[in-house]
Amino acid sequence: MDTATAAIDWGAVALGICVAAGLLWGLLFFLRQNRQDLASLEQTLRDDRDESDDRPPGAT
Repeated sequence: MDTATAAIDWGAVALGICVAAGLLWGLLFFLRQNRQDLASLEQTLRDDRDESDDRPPGAT
């Protein structure tokens, strides 16, 4: 077996690991932020619905 073709380029491996870790971190950050935004939106919708229940019928 030729050692030139069997050699592992550790710089490329390290770069690949860093890129994969960055993508994973970005995905987790994105999903966490979306969960917080969803909770905030649901709270806002509940508050708006509660406010509209307090008004007399026919009021806008």
